[in-house]
Amino acid sequence: MKAIKFHHLFGAAFLVLALTSCKHRFTGPDSFYFGAYSEAEALYNQKQYERAIQKYQAYIDENPEGNLAVISQYYMGRSHASLGHVEEAKSIYQKIVQDHPNLVWANFADTQLKELQKTPGSANTSMANKAP
Repeated sequence: MKAIKFHHLFGAAFLVLALTSCKHRFTGPDSFYFGAYSEAEALYNQKQYERAIQKYQAYIDENPEGNLAVISQYYMGRSHASLGHVEEAKSIYQKIVQDHPNLVWANFADTQLKELQKTPGSANTSMANKAP
């Protein structure tokens, strides 16, 4: 039970950090805009995975050390998995686990790697609908 609370606390703290230290513009009473990342997120939610991958990469190219760079990598992996690009997805997830072992996103990436290993040669298309 403590582990669950810690993950919730860590996730909330990370979100606050991400929202307060990224470049953004105020576009409405309750919304933030993070450039290419926001565009990628919208495309991902519309299941336009090819275009989402391009926008996530654009965010990473502009902000390689940005707070959303690892999250962008993670969702690039999810997008590739949804498109059936299993090897690309695995490569991205492995890089996250290797480069950021102390971040919660490494845990998420490791979970996705295990899911992909259960279905070699084909992506589990339902993975794109699972949280996070």
